[in-house]
Amino acid sequence: MSSHWLMRIPKSYPLAFGMFFSTFKTSFSDLLVQTTVEKRDTIDWRRNAAFASFGCFYLGGVQYLLYVPVFKRFFPTAGEFSGLTIKQKLNNPRGMKETAAQVGLDQFVHHPLLYFPVFYATKEIVTNPTSPDLKRAIVKDYFGTNFKEDMVALWKIWIPSTVLNFTFMPLWGRIPWVASTSLIWTCILSMMRGGDDPIKGEVIGPGVSGVSDSLMVGTYRPRTCPVEMDSHLSHINVSATGVDKVGMVARMCKGVSDAGGNITMSKMTRLGNHFVMMMHVSYDQEKVRHLDLLESIRNNAEELVVKINKLQPRSTGLRKNADQMTFKVSCRGPDTPGFTAAITEVLARHSVSIENLDTNVVLEPDGSRSFWLDIEGTERKMGLFTDEDVQELDKDLKAVKNKEGNPLSRVSLKVAKKETDV
Repeated sequence: MSSHWLMRIPKSYPLAFGMFFSTFKTSFSDLLVQTTVEKRDTIDWRRNAAFASFGCFYLGGVQYLLYVPVFKRFFPTAGEFSGLTIKQKLNNPRGMKETAAQVGLDQFVHHPLLYFPVFYATKEIVTNPTSPDLKRAIVKDYFGTNFKEDMVALWKIWIPSTVLNFTFMPLWGRIPWVASTSLIWTCILSMMRGGDDPIKGEVIGPGVSGVSDSLMVGTYRPRTCPVEMDSHLSHINVSATGVDKVGMVARMCKGVSDAGGNITMSKMTRLGNHFVMMMHVSYDQEKVRHLDLLESIRNNAEELVVKINKLQPRSTGLRKNADQMTFKVSCRGPDTPGFTAAITEVLARHSVSIENLDTNVVLEPDGSRSFWLDIEGTERKMGLFTDEDVQELDKDLKAVKNKEGNPLSRVSLKVAKKETDV
C-alpha cells in the first residue's frame, strides 16, 4: 500500500517532486565528488549550495515548465506517443519527427543557450555573493573558454538519455527521468566545473580566476618541512626497497618507534613486485642514541635494501618568518609521455623550487587512462614573483603540450603565502 502511495507522488505533484528530488540529487552528487573523488578534508558548502540552488530552481522548476507545459504546446502528440508500443511508434512517423524535434530543441537550443548560462550565473552568485561578475562567468568562462568541452561532455550523456526520455516517458515522468540521469551528469559537472570555484582569498591579477582554471591566494595549506621547523631535533632520511611482502611497512615503522624515533613525512608505494619506502625520521639525541636507532631499523628490515642519510636544514638565504610565495600545480591529461618533463621545465624556467611531486595513472570509467600530476613548490628568491610574474607562469603552464603535441585537459595553479622556516 505504501509503495503505491509513493509511486503516486511524482504523478500527483510533479513540480514539487521534481524540485525536491533535483535539489537532493544535485547536492548529493557534488558531496560525493568532494568526498570520494577530490578527497577533500573539509566540505566546500558554498560550492555545494550553488549546485543545490541550481538543482532546485532550474532543474526541478524551469525544466519541468519546459518539458511539460511548453513542449506539450509545441508537440501536442508527445504524451500519446510515449504510451505507444515500440511497434506502434515505428509506424507513427509524426511522433518520431516530434521526438527528434524535442531532442534537437533540448540539446542544441535549450542547453547551450539557457541551461549552461544559468548554471554559470548561479554558481557565480552563490560562490561570490558580494561582487558577482556574471559577464565574466557567462561570456568569458562559458562561451569563451569552456563551451566546446561542456557541449561534448553534455551530448555524450544527454542525447541518448533525452531520446529515451521523449520516446518512452509519460509527461509526468520526464523530470524524474532527467533527475535520475542527472545524478551521473552532476558528478561529471562537479568534477569539471566545481573544483575551481572562487574561494575566499586575494585573487592575483584580474580575470585569471575562472571556471576551468584557478589562480588564487590562500586557497590551500602550504606544506612544511620538519627538518627546518624542528631544529632542536636530529633528522635522518630512511629509504628502503625490496620485494613486496605483507607486513614489511609495519616492521619498518616498528623499528623506528621501538628506538624512540618519530616518522613525520613519508612516501611509500608498490611499483610492480617491489615496494619502495622513503621516510623522514626525527629524534632527540639526548634521549635516543643514533646507532641504536639505525640498528633497530636494520634489524626490522633484514630483507630490504636500506639506506640512511643524516639531514640538515636547507640554507635558502631567506630571512626567517618572511612571507614566501608557494604554489600548488594540479594537472590532468591523457597518459602519454612528456607532460612531467614539460611542466617541471616551466617551473624551473620561472625559478620555482619543487618541494613535492606526485604522479599517478588513473583508470577512468570509460576504460581510458588519465595522467594526474600534482606539484607543490616555493619561490626560490624572496620577492621574485610579482602579480604579473604569476600571471605569466599560469599562462605558460596552460600552454604545455606533450611530445605528440597534445595539451593537458586541465591545469590549475593555486598560490598561497607562508612564513619561511629558515
